Amino acid sequence: MINIIEVKKEKKNIYAIAKDSPFYPDGKGGQLGDRGKIGDANVLFVESKNDNYYHLIDKEIEPGEYEYEIDLNRRKDIAQQHTAQHIISAVFEQIADMDTLGFRVGEEYTTIDLNYKSEKYAEKAERISNEIIQKCIEVEEIFTTVDKIHEYNLRKPLSNKVKGTVRLIKIGDFDINPCGGFHVKNTGEIGLIKIIDREKIKGSLIRYYFVAGNRALKDYSERIKITKTISNLMTSKIKDTPERVEETINKMKEYKSKYEKLNEKYAELIARDIISNTEIVNGIKFIYLDSNEDFVSYLPKFLPMEEAIYIVKKENRYEISSKKVNCKELINNIKKDFPEIKGGGGENRGSIIGNISIEEIKKYL
Repeated sequence: MINIIEVKKEKKNIYAIAKDSPFYPDGKGGQLGDRGKIGDANVLFVESKNDNYYHLIDKEIEPGEYEYEIDLNRRKDIAQQHTAQHIISAVFEQIADMDTLGFRVGEEYTTIDLNYKSEKYAEKAERISNEIIQKCIEVEEIFTTVDKIHEYNLRKPLSNKVKGTVRLIKIGDFDINPCGGFHVKNTGEIGLIKIIDREKIKGSLIRYYFVAGNRALKDYSERIKITKTISNLMTSKIKDTPERVEETINKMKEYKSKYEKLNEKYAELIARDIISNTEIVNGIKFIYLDSNEDFVSYLPKFLPMEEAIYIVKKENRYEISSKKVNCKELINNIKKDFPEIKGGGGENRGSIIGNISIEEIKKYL
């Protein structure tokens, strides 16, 4: 049973508050929290604050005692990711002296942030991690105290903030580390770990993204489906797909180049007709088109921009170019009278977005 001492509404959120809770809170130890039910209300998020547990629920309930249900499949998934993090972090430290300075177990993947040495160790770290998983090593919980912590060869020093009892996670003789999150009982329960991405982040850190357990199988399945779809679209065997994709991209680049040249040539031809039929507004050649066609962006190259203002309307956006009129001043003057208009630009080019007619714009020339 869980005793809800208060139900609190904050905007659209409903929180069931308890002094004690069987639900693991989100963010504690860098991992995800529990989901499940309190009575017939679904638990969407769990937070520990002000010495209480705040359970975000999807319907209002009354304070009191309730039966609860915890999503054990979710716990197993988190345990797979979290124990896999212990393993791969320890491997990176052992083979490359790359310490894990931060990690996060997310809903889709887990990340570890390491002090950067080289990216060449990733493949080896993944291989060794999977070898450890396949050995089905026992994962033990050890409870000790701060004054006895020196008896254990910890991978990561214990924080000075920790007092009293300390929970250690020991993976055979391979790794031991203080931790309070979910973990498997045996490395074999993880099944598989796969690095799926990497990126350099602030300072000298590198972030690795990985999936483990059922997440890794799901990721593998999705990648196979995507690969097969691309292979079918390319009408090629899977092993030949990269080459066919590269060929297609090169052809597209070639076609794009030809298309742009055709648009430029068409713009040159259209410009002759436009110039001969140009409207004059206050001594300025006023050229206006309402068009989404690609050739319009090439027109300024063939128009007398030192004598004209060229405006193209694309849906509710006006693109303005001129070497005769200061576009920045023009746009600012329009925005003074039409505060709802968005836009800006420089002396020779700018744009505005909003509900204004071309006849209104003419009045500002």
